[in-house]
Amino acid sequence: MSLYSEYKSSLKAVEVEEIFDLILFRPLAFLFVKATFSFNLTPDRVSVAALLIGSTAGILFGFGEYTFLAIGGALYFTSNVLDCADGQIARLKKNGTKVGRIIDGVVDYVVSTFVFLGIGIGLTNAFNNHDANLWGNSYLNLNPVGYIWLISILGGISSALQAFYFDFYRNKFLEIVYGKATNIIEEIAEYETEQKRFEENPGSSNIFERFLVNIYLRYSRLQLKIQQDHEENHNHNKPNPKVYYINNKLLLRLWSYVGSTTHITLCVICAWLNNMEAFLIICILPLNLLMLALFLVQKKVNNILT
Repeated sequence: MSLYSEYKSSLKAVEVEEIFDLILFRPLAFLFVKATFSFNLTPDRVSVAALLIGSTAGILFGFGEYTFLAIGGALYFTSNVLDCADGQIARLKKNGTKVGRIIDGVVDYVVSTFVFLGIGIGLTNAFNNHDANLWGNSYLNLNPVGYIWLISILGGISSALQAFYFDFYRNKFLEIVYGKATNIIEEIAEYETEQKRFEENPGSSNIFERFLVNIYLRYSRLQLKIQQDHEENHNHNKPNPKVYYINNKLLLRLWSYVGSTTHITLCVICAWLNNMEAFLIICILPLNLLMLALFLVQKKVNNILT
């Protein structure tokens, strides 16, 4: 197998990858995987490393000084490379586990929480030290600290919501076109079976694994409740894969521009430019407008296919 073919086999599918992952993060992750392939490196260990490095980046953002922002940006970049590598290792070595899939998802949420909290704390510290301009607040005239936490919270919520919708439609694309993903109802059934296996064979798992599965099931059931009004979840007649591919290929590529890697890339760039306020405003305004436009187009496409 050629190096390029091996690289492609480490991906879910080119069409569903975010653009910054394709051109930057996943190639670097693949080089890391190849360099460490002979080592006893499991996806879970790489996920934990991504978690620790990404969380450290968020802590450094909290200092609010440029040196810490620059180092934090580099660490956040590295964390995302490792976050890409864990899945590639699982696919190439075929040593992924159900619990490992949960850990991979937990890493994203924990790191994002650290990052947005760090940005809020860092901007507050910078303002208190007279190092923050807060140009966006010149239009709102709010209490400066209140403005900082308002855009930090809205930025975090916007980032999570945008990534949620991209992941949702990416999984539908994988499920319908490639048969590579299960819908959320099947995911819940799969992990309920895993939970039952843990209960029947306590020695087959540890407390942490059981805790993760329980939390994931609670989250998935909540996610299903939120999504239950989406026609994709209660339409039992799946669209023709070829027709779905033609109608959604470009649309999914556009959805990828509100995915998590876009947020990470913008965050790293803004950290290196010493302007974290700009990152938050980009998440809140242009990316939310793009998400809304894509959502309306997606609804029309869905209506055509059903």
